[in-house]
Amino acid sequence: MTDIKQLAEQLKKSTAKLQEHEAELNTLSKNRSKLLTQLNENQMVSKEFDLIDENASIYKLNGPVLFKKTKDEAVSNINGRLEIINNNLKQIDAKYKDVEKLSVDERSKVVDLQQKIQALQQKQQ
Repeated sequence: MTDIKQLAEQLKKSTAKLQEHEAELNTLSKNRSKLLTQLNENQMVSKEFDLIDENASIYKLNGPVLFKKTKDEAVSNINGRLEIINNNLKQIDAKYKDVEKLSVDERSKVVDLQQKIQALQQKQQ
């Protein structure tokens, strides 16, 4: 009887860990989605900059004020943002893989514990 109680307690802990991992995966997935949206927007701006003349006026909105920028400054800012976004995506992807592996391991542990509990319960009948 104590074996089943111990296994049930382990199962409870493993299930809680699994839920934590799943919640973290969900958060990482949402963050990745936001970054992909930002990446797409910045890539579109970069393509627009390729289409405009070198001497064209470019304005940056900062609060309620428009500031005039040179094309080189604007392109440099966008390229910097693209680099940051890509680095953040790489970090999130690596973290996602790590947490996903932990989640898979924990899930198999939960299944194993459930099978052990079932086997012990069947023995007692």
